[in-house]
Amino acid sequence: MITVGIVPNDIESVAKAIIVNSNNEVLFLKRSEYTAKFAGEWDLPGGHLREGENLKQGLFREVKEETGLKIESPIFLSKMSNLHFFKCSFSRGKIVLSEEHTEYKFMGVSELEGSDEKFKKIALSVIGNKYD
Repeated sequence: MITVGIVPNDIESVAKAIIVNSNNEVLFLKRSEYTAKFAGEWDLPGGHLREGENLKQGLFREVKEETGLKIESPIFLSKMSNLHFFKCSFSRGKIVLSEEHTEYKFMGVSELEGSDEKFKKIALSVIGNKYD
């Protein structure tokens, strides 16, 4: 297994996208074994910013790298430690995963309810209209 960590020009700040589709479901990506940290877990698209990037620039870049999607209208929702969450929509397009992820899934309220996982909890709060 290859260990993937912070690249030399990455900084500690992380931007995560809560990408909501027309069915009010949130896009999750399953982390591959390629990533030593949190391998096999469901994650939101996004990642570490690079030196000189602001949060939205890093968010656009990371989502494009991980999914091939171009996000639209990111709205800042909240901050948890070094994680910054944005609600986004996306242009139509095919999802093409990077080697960091093995699969993707849009999850709705019924799949997210009752989960204690931090990313699923914040996703549920978004599609449950807490932030609207």
